[in-house]
Amino acid sequence: MCGISENYYHILKTSCIFNQVPEDKYANVLSCLEAQTASYSHDATVVSAGDNHNRAGIVLKGTLEIYLYDENGNQVIVHHLKEGDVFGAATACAGQLPSQIYLRAATDCQVLLLNFSVLLSEKTLTCPCRMQVTANLMQEFARRVISLNMRIRILSQKKLRDKLKIYLQTLRISPSGVIMLPFNRSKLAEFLYVDRSALSRELCRLRDEGIILFSGSKITLLKKDFLTE
Repeated sequence: MCGISENYYHILKTSCIFNQVPEDKYANVLSCLEAQTASYSHDATVVSAGDNHNRAGIVLKGTLEIYLYDENGNQVIVHHLKEGDVFGAATACAGQLPSQIYLRAATDCQVLLLNFSVLLSEKTLTCPCRMQVTANLMQEFARRVISLNMRIRILSQKKLRDKLKIYLQTLRISPSGVIMLPFNRSKLAEFLYVDRSALSRELCRLRDEGIILFSGSKITLLKKDFLTE
């Protein structure tokens, strides 16, 4: 099974890479993409800026963080990856370009490493499964561009409240107004590129104004039109 147990097929079903690929073709796709699994302990580096080995694949278990450093050496979180999410595909398909980002295990995790560069061969034109995976990758790249545009919009805001508001708009909101953040307070401050103390003060202001309640990574919207006004 190309180094991956069928016990992980339910994760592959959630991944954009396997969208519209029949489950009975998973083994063929995994073989074509030279699939293999790898495990990383918490805080282990998966990819460093400047690497040329272009590790790419799908998160099977745990979480990963994509980050970089600004000119002052401050760490900036770019993206948070969970089970089923794809990483490294753009760099892998770009050829021998060195990685521009860092990738590390935010928790103990297991990943499925895939060689996406094989999709650039002529064989892809005669293989329906490869064609589907290629189409899925194009959609994923488009989503990433939209996500990066949103990130640019967040970082371009002068007011911290506006940064936070735009970010919350990108997250799932339950019918009862609950938003679960994928970050703790420190990581959220890094993601928004703001001081942690300033972020805490702004959250307290929003609470005191009756707009939100918060506890740990849970935010409850009390004023539902806050994100749209």
